[in-house]
Formats: sequence, structure tokens, C-alpha cells
Amino acid sequence: MLKRVLISTLMILGLFAGSAFAVDLDFKGYIADEANILSEESLENLNYTLHDLNKKTKASIAVVTLSTLKNAKIEELANEVMNEYKIGDDTKKNGIVFVIAIAERQLQVVLGDGIVREIKPKQLENIIDKSVLPYFEAGEYENGILRGTYLMADAVGAIDNQKVEHFGTIPELKKNKTVNKNWLWWLILPVAAVIGCLIAFLCVKQKEEQQS
Repeated sequence: MLKRVLISTLMILGLFAGSAFAVDLDFKGYIADEANILSEESLENLNYTLHDLNKKTKASIAVVTLSTLKNAKIEELANEVMNEYKIGDDTKKNGIVFVIAIAERQLQVVLGDGIVREIKPKQLENIIDKSVLPYFEAGEYENGILRGTYLMADAVGAIDNQKVEHFGTIPELKKNKTVNKNWLWWLILPVAAVIGCLIAFLCVKQKEEQQS
């Protein structure tokens, strides 16, 4: 009971309150469901799960749903959420931002520097491709968000050899749910950004080694 009271207080205060973010996001815990996709039960279960991840690893996953981008670029918006709301631990840089824009049919996942070094692009691509897009393609946005967020939390927890407790259940992906290759969500997959960050990191590391 105490645990639920503490988390409820966290949700009321808002985990990322006090930011000067250009877009006014109403965070309840780790979730800013501006598009009103998530039920109260799903919102609560996601927050409990992400709180458990944060307690065990200091990592944070922020989930943002938007009805529309209003001409904003989803990549820039996701990065601004990461920076302005200071997602993840300052030292470990282990934050993730998961943004979904319904009207534009776009999604973006941004990884903190500490996550980029640990989660391979193919692993992230598999989560989006196999566990998120099939639901989105079928119009089941809530299930796609739940499944994708739970699996990303598991992947982040595994970096520190921690098992994240799931509150609620991960939706089961039915065999008949397949991704339409023309589906517009593919346009904004984060894999290229992840690879770019990884290459930049390796270049900086190589230069440091040469200088030493």
C-alpha cells in the first residue's frame, strides 16, 4: 500500500515538472498522454513498471503521445524532451524518449548516450518492428505502446542485470498481426539516429586513444 501511495504522489507531482519545454506536456509520472490513448489502468501499470526500472537502474523512459505535431519535427521534439526534462541519470545518461504522433503516423525513439553504447540498433529495431508497428498498423495504439515500452524497459534493465517487474501484462501479439511494409510509421524509425550516435561515439573514443 505504501508503495502505491508513493508512486501515486509521484504521478500527481509529475516526474519532470519545472521544465522550460516549449510544448506544454502534462506528465503524469513517466507518461505524457496528450492524445488520450491510454486508459487509467494502463497509465498506472506503465508508471509502476517504469518506476521499478528507475529504482533498480536509475534509468528513465518517458512516453509521449501527441494528437498532432503541429508542423514540428518529431526528431527535434523528442530530443528536446530528452534534454529539457533531463530524462535518465545525469551520470549514466540512461534515458529513453518514446514519442508517438497519431495524425502524422510517426514515431521516434531517442536513446541517451549510455543506452546507445549498450543496446544494439538491431535490438531496438526488432522491438519497434515486431512489437509496436503491428499494433499501430491495426489501430491498436494502446497495446503497441504498452508492449513496446515494457520490452524497452526489459532491455534497459538487462544492461544492469536487473529484472524489471511488470505491472499489468504485456499484450500478446497475435500471429495474424503483420506489418504492412508501406505503413508510414516506418518513415521515422530511430535506427539511423542510433547508428549515427554510435559512430560518433566510436570516432571520439578513437581520437582520444590516439591522443593518449
